[in-house]
Amino acid sequence: MKRLFAALTLIFILAVPAFSLSDAEYLKMKRGNADFARADRQLTRVWNRLRDEMPGRAFRILREEQREWIDGWRDEDARMYMERGYSRVEAYTMATYDRADYLPKRARAIMRGE
Repeated sequence: MKRLFAALTLIFILAVPAFSLSDAEYLKMKRGNADFARADRQLTRVWNRLRDEMPGRAFRILREEQREWIDGWRDEDARMYMERGYSRVEAYTMATYDRADYLPKRARAIMRGE
């Protein structure tokens, strides 16, 4: 039983880094796929607007959450789309649009103290 658990843990550890979007892959998608580039620009526009509109303390909370999303949750969001049959670039495109839609809602919640 311990060997099975150790083997499954090792497989999971090895599989996760292969799934994550590296900086180089992100740039390649951004340069090579118009849909992903549009999604990324949309997210940037929303981000810049929120940065300009939010009070400093609230924006720092949002910025920390955004870093966490980029460092791992983005991959999880994209993985859900890939499990439904979408390609990697389609999945990251949809995850990016989803995040652009989510950020204003989250910003309002942060400013309400939630």
